[in-house]
Amino acid sequence: MHRGDAPPHLPVLAPDHPVRLETFGIESRAARILLSRWPLHLGMDPCFGQSPHLLIAGFDPPAQALLVHALRLIQYGNDRAHVSIFCHQSQQVETGFLAAYPQARAVASIAFAPLTALTNPSAPRPMHLDAHSHGTDTEGAAEELGAGRDIDLGPAAARPVTLAIVCLDDAARAGLATAARIREILARQQGVSPPILLETGQLHEPDQHHTDRIAPWDGQLIPIAYQREACRAEVLLDGAGDDVARTIHDHYRDSIAAQGRDPAREPAGQPWPLLAESYRQANRHQADHVWAKLAVIDSRAVAEEMVESFIMTPMEVERLAIIEHERWAADRSLDGWSYAPVRDNRLKHHPQLIPYAELSEPMKDLDRFAVRGLPTLLARQGLGILRRLLVALPDPADEGLDQRRLDRLTDQALARVRARYPDRAPVLATTLLDPRTRRIVQRTLAQAPDTGLFVLLPGPLQQILSQLSGSVQRDDYMSLLARAERRISLADPSQVTTWFHRRGTIHLLLGDAPAPPEPAKWVRILSNGVGHDWNFEY
Repeated sequence: MHRGDAPPHLPVLAPDHPVRLETFGIESRAARILLSRWPLHLGMDPCFGQSPHLLIAGFDPPAQALLVHALRLIQYGNDRAHVSIFCHQSQQVETGFLAAYPQARAVASIAFAPLTALTNPSAPRPMHLDAHSHGTDTEGAAEELGAGRDIDLGPAAARPVTLAIVCLDDAARAGLATAARIREILARQQGVSPPILLETGQLHEPDQHHTDRIAPWDGQLIPIAYQREACRAEVLLDGAGDDVARTIHDHYRDSIAAQGRDPAREPAGQPWPLLAESYRQANRHQADHVWAKLAVIDSRAVAEEMVESFIMTPMEVERLAIIEHERWAADRSLDGWSYAPVRDNRLKHHPQLIPYAELSEPMKDLDRFAVRGLPTLLARQGLGILRRLLVALPDPADEGLDQRRLDRLTDQALARVRARYPDRAPVLATTLLDPRTRRIVQRTLAQAPDTGLFVLLPGPLQQILSQLSGSVQRDDYMSLLARAERRISLADPSQVTTWFHRRGTIHLLLGDAPAPPEPAKWVRILSNGVGHDWNFEY
């Protein structure tokens, strides 16, 4: 076991030797686990044109491993992704990181800055984050943050932060204080409340002291402990998390055999137990990006028995092929490879490290083949792919809806929608601001636990909570937010309507809620409680 990326040098043993030596990188394995559980698209919607902007505060372990793995996964096919890093001795850290990963800035825009720029409100340097200020100060926040000073994220300024990670040794003091600072600054400057992962540095579960201090931010601040995640027995001993990677490798070996070649005669074709760690890692990185690809085509993995068939459209194949090539190029670049017209494994030169558009058709076909194989790949894991059915649930405008009739009619409407689209995975999309929409979501998740939930945040989380009356409403909101598979920040409240119109497959309208423009499909729960009004055949 080793902490950093570079494994120790071990003797090369004969294939028939009774001892098998393996290395286990704690930080890199933890980074894979953490970014699988809390993916880069947790706080954004790539199908709405949003792209990742990762903010890292502090560079204590496992920050570098998280940064490197995030760069491997950050390809979503939209605008160039951004990473902003605030840390002690930022210039030295930047120099050291770029020496280790000289091609990193070919993957994403990366900016380093002193941690004091984030944590010290009286810092003299000019600071500015985003030109889009929405006046979303919570009470007292401006005074706490130095009378409204902003921070500078350079070229990333116009992109809202979609995920933040805090990695500081003193988690109980500096870590918590920095997380709170990030929360308030991003709320004020960008009007967003992305998830904030806080590394606690603990092998055991957080004690009551930590839990009490974190509780006020539940729903935004998420405590993590990377050593505990990486050293779980099922990960360390049973290889949990490698299932898809091993399936990718088995599929590759099958393709070699289908061409009449012996996989065991090729270094990359060895059985998984004998496979060199570099090839294992390449398979792992390709596997970890599967979930980003599903997010890009608005799909999710479900139990295989729920799926009859899944075929990607030619446009989806081409879009994902471009993303797959970008992912592969990022992985190769971070491993020290660079472009050269002739491949040289010793010098790490590769002729395919060029934009997808410049590839030959046979090379493009390799990426297309990898993409088309996604259903087969997941099927070997007992999984199938379903397209999401986004049910937009706007806040009702009518105050006179009877709750019992509303429950009955919404249950009926959602049951008919499910029956109408048996080959889709239903996802409720709502702001959760109205108690009636929260009740609908609660009932639906209780009756159909496989239903997904997208929560739209039309402003900072603290501002949203201040609009809810009483602790019961706030607790209901927070419990649903914790269950959401996406929490999509929309800094301008008017974007909620735009999101519904652009992304909603079916709109569930309560009472007098305005109907979306044609050709959108909608069903209305009539205000008098007598039934439904459908604008399409169900």
